[in-house]
Amino acid sequence: MLPHNKIIKTTVKKFLEPENLFQIGSSRCWLDDQGYYMILIEFASSGYSKGASLNAGVSFLWESTERLNESLSYNYGCQVRTGVGYVEYKNDDEAFQNGIEKLAKKALEKVDEYRKFSDMDYAKSCLQEQVDKLPEYRRFWELYNLAMLCFLKGDFEEGKEYFNRFLKILKDSFYVGDLYIEWHEELYNHCIEQLCPELESEETAYKMVCDMIARRRNFFSSKP
Repeated sequence: MLPHNKIIKTTVKKFLEPENLFQIGSSRCWLDDQGYYMILIEFASSGYSKGASLNAGVSFLWESTERLNESLSYNYGCQVRTGVGYVEYKNDDEAFQNGIEKLAKKALEKVDEYRKFSDMDYAKSCLQEQVDKLPEYRRFWELYNLAMLCFLKGDFEEGKEYFNRFLKILKDSFYVGDLYIEWHEELYNHCIEQLCPELESEETAYKMVCDMIARRRNFFSSKP
């Protein structure tokens, strides 16, 4: 293992493991399991130099597309402004370790912040604010995530409203100019055929999202 990678691994482990986060294999990514979502922490590398920067955010565990279901991604949050920025390794182990320690401490601050999403009322307010801040032409998965959260917490009518807004955007985006986006139409058809029939009642919508989460949790639990 290269010296800078060893410093990142040992330093981050010292801070994150006692807080019940776990490392994804030998990667620079760590997870905090919160049931219906994961907090994803990444000490991101650069293709130009040895070092790390910090990404942190929430990855919801309901399903989206077949391809995306097999990976964790940032649905809320991502790049973190640390005041430290990118920590570059310049053959000074002590200085680099100090920089990584600052990133790790900031990561724990973000973990505390995103653990508040266990309160679904708080999570909903954050997602609503996220949608409101985006111009209409940029809204997509944000509406879908808000709909699924509403179904999970029992806000059925609101969930249907957000889901229908998502479906309209999805249907209108099959073509961008002359470019056909096949997966948009495939996802739209999946939503119409598989999800919409489950939106007959608050109970069936809730069960649909719980089943989605259970399937993804089982998938990730089967991995080393």
